[in-house]
Amino acid sequence: MTLYDYEFLESADEEFRALPRRLRRLFVEKLFYLRRNPFKSYPWLRVRQGARHPGEWRFHLGDYRVFYRVDGTAIVFTRIVERPVAYPKRPTKTPRLK
Repeated sequence: MTLYDYEFLESADEEFRALPRRLRRLFVEKLFYLRRNPFKSYPWLRVRQGARHPGEWRFHLGDYRVFYRVDGTAIVFTRIVERPVAYPKRPTKTPRLK
């Protein structure tokens, strides 16, 4: 079984370094399973495909969401952000008058 390589975009690397120590350790634990198969979920690693950006995947890391894409045999981490920032609210539709 070949393991996937991984890399961070510069912005994701800064976001990773800004995480609390316990979340960085948790990330490393989840990375162990993610490198085996970045598309498979486990009870402790729920991987989901991104709905807004095709080809993007995500998983939970406490109150944070980690977004990544897979390029060949490399996992590229694109964003690590808190949940409210990860899913901004869409503007509400104004009712149409008849």
